[in-house]
Amino acid sequence: MALETCIVFLLADSYDVEDFLFFKKNANRKRRTLSRMKLKTEPSDNLQSVREDDKRHVFNAVLQSLTISDFKSHFQLTPTQTEDLVQLLAPCKWTVIREERWTVWHAVLASLWALSTQESYHSVANRFRITESLICDQLDEFCTLVASHLANEIHWPQGEEAEMSVVGFFSNVGLPDTLCVAGTCFIPCEKPIDVPDPEAYRDPNGSYSVKLMAFCNHKGRFTYVSAEHPRNWHNSRILSATEVGKALQEDPVALLHGKHIIGNSTFALSEHFLTPFPDYATLGQKKVCYNQKVQSSLAVAQGSIHTLRSCFQRLRCLQQHSVCQTSLAVKTCCILYNKFLKTYNVPVDCIEDEVTQKPFHELPYGHSGSLGGISRRQDIAASLGRTTKKRKCMYN
Repeated sequence: MALETCIVFLLADSYDVEDFLFFKKNANRKRRTLSRMKLKTEPSDNLQSVREDDKRHVFNAVLQSLTISDFKSHFQLTPTQTEDLVQLLAPCKWTVIREERWTVWHAVLASLWALSTQESYHSVANRFRITESLICDQLDEFCTLVASHLANEIHWPQGEEAEMSVVGFFSNVGLPDTLCVAGTCFIPCEKPIDVPDPEAYRDPNGSYSVKLMAFCNHKGRFTYVSAEHPRNWHNSRILSATEVGKALQEDPVALLHGKHIIGNSTFALSEHFLTPFPDYATLGQKKVCYNQKVQSSLAVAQGSIHTLRSCFQRLRCLQQHSVCQTSLAVKTCCILYNKFLKTYNVPVDCIEDEVTQKPFHELPYGHSGSLGGISRRQDIAASLGRTTKKRKCMYN
């Protein structure tokens, strides 16, 4: 279905769940009605020609006439997934959508549209025939409700789930005992007003951003995300300020159970957090092979981040003056990614790490790694050649 038809749907005046359920029983009849209307290219002109009594039918008919792929291209979710999300959030105490003829369906669809595009909030408000302030307030409330009611969609792998991730990394890239991989990117925002030092979030170009640090399992599913620290902070500093970083310092055994995390060279090497070998053009074949496998693992996290930002393009232009609300929007998109976008193919060939930072060992306070980390990394590199044939037999 053409984009113009979808815009007609978005510009319809009102809609509720009862109409949706009623229409499902009469979809064919209303599709024929819609086709007789001969929708024109300009949706605003067409709507003026439709009688006021028919607008709700147009809304329902266009909604049902969209293919799953068309619907998904505009809202990222399928109609069924969207309906599931509406049913989950309908019992919640919404404060913003109490305006006349504004429903949970409106709120969810408008929020998904706003998160999926880079349109201005003013433009989104025009599509849904409401005020810009309502769109902004309702989007904040949508993110708050999703983050609270679906918080468990982002969780650290434990038990059987952890073992599956380890097996997955070993089977896919050949690194043993890998539980998660870390990736980062920048999330733009406005000058924050809810932090002690807003200038810490400012880059040399005068823009403001937070740093998204995400951990993923072997399938690219987010297992932990943090998006509240300044983009100018070094990755090693941000890690130490996160719950994962604190757990690595306080009780790594409880967090990892003998497994490890993979990260790039901006992180400190330890027994529980492995990084690539520094390349001084003197690496042996096995160390080069190890580094290649590390890069393949890191591509999983960066691929998920790339897909996340491609699906939810609002993350490229968040107009939030609050670090708290920015972090909440990022977490909401990651939750929706985990819950509804599981079947998407992560573009692992697109390693889009925007972070250009010095390796940790080159920092004034840096070091080459703990003795346990150096030993573990060397042992894994030495074992790669011996385990290749065995791994193929075990997991084919």
